[in-house]
Amino acid sequence: MFKSKKHLLFIVMALLLISSFAVSAQDSVTITFWSPFTGPDGQTIEEMVNEFNTTAGPEAGVQVEMLIVPWDEYYTKLTVAMASNQTPNLAIAHSHRVPAFAQEGTLLEFTPEALETLGITGEDYIPALWNAGEYEGARYALPIDAFPRNMFYNKTVFENAGLDPEAAPTNMEELTAALDAIKASGGEDMVPLFFSTSGSWAAREFYSLYMQYEPNLLNEDGTGVSENFQEAATKALEITTGFIDDGYALATPGDWTALFAQDQVGIVFAQITHLLSLSQIEDLDFGTAGFPTLGDTPANFTLGHNFILPIGSGQDEAHINASLTFINWFGDHALAWAAGGKVPATFAVIENPEFEAMEAQAIVTEQMDAMMLPPIIPEQSEIDVIVQENLEAIYGRQSSIEDAVNRMADEINALLG
Repeated sequence: MFKSKKHLLFIVMALLLISSFAVSAQDSVTITFWSPFTGPDGQTIEEMVNEFNTTAGPEAGVQVEMLIVPWDEYYTKLTVAMASNQTPNLAIAHSHRVPAFAQEGTLLEFTPEALETLGITGEDYIPALWNAGEYEGARYALPIDAFPRNMFYNKTVFENAGLDPEAAPTNMEELTAALDAIKASGGEDMVPLFFSTSGSWAAREFYSLYMQYEPNLLNEDGTGVSENFQEAATKALEITTGFIDDGYALATPGDWTALFAQDQVGIVFAQITHLLSLSQIEDLDFGTAGFPTLGDTPANFTLGHNFILPIGSGQDEAHINASLTFINWFGDHALAWAAGGKVPATFAVIENPEFEAMEAQAIVTEQMDAMMLPPIIPEQSEIDVIVQENLEAIYGRQSSIEDAVNRMADEINALLG
C-alpha cells in the first residue's frame, strides 16, 4: 500500500527540500505537531511551543498546533493516522520505532539537501543517536535527546544508613555494601533497591545488564540472537533475581516515586526523564548517578526521542518547510529541553557551560560512551515484547531463568529467521 506512494514522495521531497525552508509572514502556515510528552515533560514542550509561537514563529510565518497524546496510546493513534493518511505534519518517535515506520513507507526522508539547509551534520551529534535515525541508507529521524538508564538515590536514607550521601555506588561491591547498610538501618517497610519487574522498564533494565556482558543482542547478520545471548542473559537475570531473593528488592514493587519521597526507598534504577518530577517534590533530598557497572564492562541501554515527518495528505511544500523551521528553532533552544531532564543529542549543548551547570544531567551525560541503543531493525518492538513477557514470567515465579532465556532465544530467532 505504501511503497509506491513512498517512492513518489521521495522524489517530491528531494525537489521540495532543495528550496529554502523559511516561510514568509504573508504566507503563514500552521503545522500540526503530535507530542506524547505528559507531566513535567509535557509542561516543558508546551512552554517551548508557546515560546516559538510568540517569538520566532510569527517572524517566520509559522504556527505550531500541538496535540499531546499520552504514551500508552500514542503509537496506536499514530499508526492508525498513518494508515488513514491523516497524519500530523510533525511527530515524535522513539529511536527504535523509526525502522519499522520507514520500512512501511510511512515517513518522509530528511534529504541531504534538507540537512544542509538546516546546517545539520552527523558530527554534531552523539554517534549512537545519529546512527539510529537512518534506515537502509536514508535518514528518517532527527534526534533531540537520549534517556539512558541511571540511578537516583535518597540522600536521607543514605545518611541514616551511615553512607556518604555524595558517593553513589558504581559497581557490584559498592552497591551490595550500600544495600546491606540500608537494609540494616531501615524498618520492615524500607525497600533498599527499586527496579522494574514488569512493562517496558523491566526490559530496559535487563538490556543494560545484558549488554554489560554482551554488547550485541543479535548475531552479525541479524538473523537471530547473538551466540552469547543465553550466557549473557542468564548472568543479567541472576543479578536481578538475586536482589529479590536477598531481600533488597521487591518482585512486585509498584510505584516507587511516592515511597522514594517518603524516604522508604534507598536506590532506584530509572531514567533521567524523572529528574524534573523528583525535583518538584518538596523536602526530597536525592542524588543522581550513572548506571552502575554490575557486569564485565560499562554499558547502559539507551533510547532517544526524534523528530519525524509522517507521510499524509497534509504534507506539502509549505508545511514541510514550516516543520523544518520549527525543528531548526528547537535545535537552537535545545538547552531548555535538556533542562527538563534529558541527555542532549548534540555536542553543542553538552559543551555549553549552562548545561554543565545542570549537575544531574551532566553526570548522566558522562556515560555517553557506554550508551547502547537497540539494533536498527523493524522488528525491535516485537523483540521487546518477547523479552518483556518472559521477564514478567521470571519475576512472577512462573518460569525459571533457564526456560525463559531459552524461550526468548527461540522466539526471537523465529521472528527474525
